[in-house]
Amino acid sequence: MRLLLVIYGSLEQISGGYLYDRKVVEYLRDRGVEVDTLQLPILPYLLCPFHAFYAPLRRLFRGPESGRGYDCIIIDELTHPSVFLLVSRRSRGGPPLVVLLHHLKAQERIGPLLKVLVCAMERSLLRRCDGVIVNSRTTERTVRSLLERQVAVYVCPPGSDALWEASTEAVAEEWGSGQPSAGRPLRLLITGNIIPRKGHDLLIRMLAQLSDLDWELRVVGAAVDSHYKIKVDRLARRFGLEDRIVYTGVLAGPALRRQYLEADLFVFPSRYEGFGISLAEAIRAGLPFIAFASGAIPEVTGGQGVLIADGDLQSFQHCLRRLISDSEFRESSAALSRRLATRLTTWSQTGEAFLHALMEIT
Repeated sequence: MRLLLVIYGSLEQISGGYLYDRKVVEYLRDRGVEVDTLQLPILPYLLCPFHAFYAPLRRLFRGPESGRGYDCIIIDELTHPSVFLLVSRRSRGGPPLVVLLHHLKAQERIGPLLKVLVCAMERSLLRRCDGVIVNSRTTERTVRSLLERQVAVYVCPPGSDALWEASTEAVAEEWGSGQPSAGRPLRLLITGNIIPRKGHDLLIRMLAQLSDLDWELRVVGAAVDSHYKIKVDRLARRFGLEDRIVYTGVLAGPALRRQYLEADLFVFPSRYEGFGISLAEAIRAGLPFIAFASGAIPEVTGGQGVLIADGDLQSFQHCLRRLISDSEFRESSAALSRRLATRLTTWSQTGEAFLHALMEIT
């Protein structure tokens, strides 16, 4: 089997979506599947439709030799503004088209005019594909709301064991108890690129009301949105919190694993998640956690844990105060994570489900 995956930029980019793509590609190649990538140049969102004039992309969907040599074309749905026009006019007889969808951009909190445009582009792409692979039941429901005809949708949840390749028993030996080491503040951890959807600004506002407690915050991730990062920094200075926040930048592998192991509490104020790989990794690390019940987060946790109604900052702040100040509450939350960790998907299981879906579609 020979496949082509269409993405923006490099497959090595650091984000949950690119981690998913990368791990699936590794799995497929390990099993003898040939996987090529078409890496589209990264453009501002509203300029992406001009990719319709990009010759390598046009050759995939236009003309008698469209998609020649491939058994299937997989489009990362992130590229929807670049491909929807070409897909809507693609030549007949080409290979099956599969959309890999992490979450719909239309589900994000964006302006009403942009939302109308985004919905139209995503609907156009999804209605002309031959199959859709999604990361959660929550994402599946949002996809089906846009489909007018019967299209096969396969749920292949992400793994969370990339940092924990040892057995569950070996990992358990490294689990913490949610208690800080002597002589230092309680360490909070948030991971994920610094973009509005991840809610760093919400966290700063809530932590400003908890300045009487002894805590520090580690922020792991890239400042992808520079304007948003400036906003977050301005909030921290406004509330006098800049000395209690440490930005590590992008981390992966052992360095990221170490951040999970050294943390006492995982905070996840994301405004929307199609899945939430960062939270799943924190659970696998045995960390107590607090998160908004947005998108697929309740699906990841089985509806258990400290989950706050979406947008309820007051309740989030109240529960965060308790988690920071109440060691017994943290320990019970950590114990829950250790139980939940045994139910999480592995990347091998993700790859197996993905390959099964492709075999059915093709």
